[in-house]
Amino acid sequence: MADLVFNKSKGTLTAFGKTWPAVSGIAGKYQPLPTGPYSVPPGSLMTGTEQVEGVGFNSKYAFPAYKARTGFGWFLWLGQGNLGIHPDGNVPGTQGCIGITSINTRGLFEELRKRNGQSLSVSVE
Repeated sequence: MADLVFNKSKGTLTAFGKTWPAVSGIAGKYQPLPTGPYSVPPGSLMTGTEQVEGVGFNSKYAFPAYKARTGFGWFLWLGQGNLGIHPDGNVPGTQGCIGITSINTRGLFEELRKRNGQSLSVSVE
């Protein structure tokens, strides 16, 4: 079983024994992330609004599209193209990524941070 499972029909991301509400795409504008497996290389987690020990920093992830409503911005690269998992900030929906719609996404970020040195598998169903 994959480390992270995004269920498009339920609108959920399940990982590490927990579930978060999530979206992908924007109806009528952007397609959701294609169904299938994805592989997250070690060190793929980045922050954009504050520096966090053990995680890379890139200010492009401070843009509103990557920030939770608490103001914290981060991005987990899915190993291909510009696809990733990040808070669903700004306009609801994503341009093909998985957007976490929780007000506070820090819990998921911390779970990912614990595993940032590992390869992770993602399944989109």
